[in-house]
Amino acid sequence: MLCEECNQNPATVVITVLSGEGTTTRHLCKECMDKVESSIAKGDISSFLSSLSSILSKEPKKTQTLKCDACGLTYEEFLNTGKLGCTQCYKAFSEQLKPLLLRVHGRNQHAGRVPANRREERAFEQCMAVLKTRMDQAISDEKFEVAASIRDEIRALTEKQNAEVHPQ
Repeated sequence: MLCEECNQNPATVVITVLSGEGTTTRHLCKECMDKVESSIAKGDISSFLSSLSSILSKEPKKTQTLKCDACGLTYEEFLNTGKLGCTQCYKAFSEQLKPLLLRVHGRNQHAGRVPANRREERAFEQCMAVLKTRMDQAISDEKFEVAASIRDEIRALTEKQNAEVHPQ
């Protein structure tokens, strides 16, 4: 998600302002947030208020209208509880969750551990995916000998894997 102030950098800061009209949520990049913070640090209240009013004057995001189609959870309910309702909520609220996951976990894609009994299987799947990608690239580059070599390597690895899983 891009910064809503400059529309150039990725938004890494979320500002939520509660007022009489409701809740306004803005997503800003570090540079735009630094401008707001420097106004406060310098004691320049007029500059701070003008930057705050520019943030508030933009049309507020209608986060309360975002809703998961699968479980019916609204984004506002998620903000209040901190819990998602189902796995489809990740897709429904993906743009709002990306900066949050990046800030909390340091990345916005799962990189957890693989169960011990699936490590070898997972490594095999990743190896096969890499080989298939290389083969597809070789085909698109019209390097058919290289593609055939990779195909043979995939076959050999698959046969070896099947022999380990189903010994005779």
